[in-house]
Amino acid sequence: MTATNHALTGAVIGLVIGQPWIAVPAAIVSHFVCDTLPHAGSQERNDKVIRTKLFRNYLLTDGGLCVALVGALALFRPEHWFLAAVCAFLATSPDLLWINRYLKARAGRSWKPGAYSKFARDIQWFQRPIGAVVEITWFAAALIILIPFFR
Repeated sequence: MTATNHALTGAVIGLVIGQPWIAVPAAIVSHFVCDTLPHAGSQERNDKVIRTKLFRNYLLTDGGLCVALVGALALFRPEHWFLAAVCAFLATSPDLLWINRYLKARAGRSWKPGAYSKFARDIQWFQRPIGAVVEITWFAAALIILIPFFR
C-alpha cells in the first residue's frame, strides 16, 4: 500500500481513538493489515524498477503527500491532532526499513533480504496494477472519515 494510505490510516486511528496507549499500537499493526490487502504495485520485484526515475518520483510524491497530511493536521489542529500525526508516522514507518534495499539498488549493489524483509514482502500477496482500485477506494474512504475532523 502507498505510504499516503498508511499515513491516512494512522491519522484516522489517532483522531478516532484519541487514546495513545490504544492508538499507537493500532497504528503500527494497521501497516501490516493494510499490506495484506490487494494494492497497486508490480509483480516484478527486481532492482531495475527501483532504479528508475519513475519510482524515485513516486517515492517523492508519496512522501510529500504524507508531509502534507501532517501539515494539515498541524494547521487545522483537530482534537488529538498530535496523536494523529504520530500515528500517521508510525503507520508508515515499517516501510522505512526498506531504505537499505533502495540505496543498494540505486548504487547497483546487491541486497540480501533479512527475516523482516521476507515477512513484509510475503504478506503483500497481491501487488498488481489493478490493485490501484483498492488504493483509490481506501484513499477516498480515509478522506471521507478525516474531513469532518478538519471543520
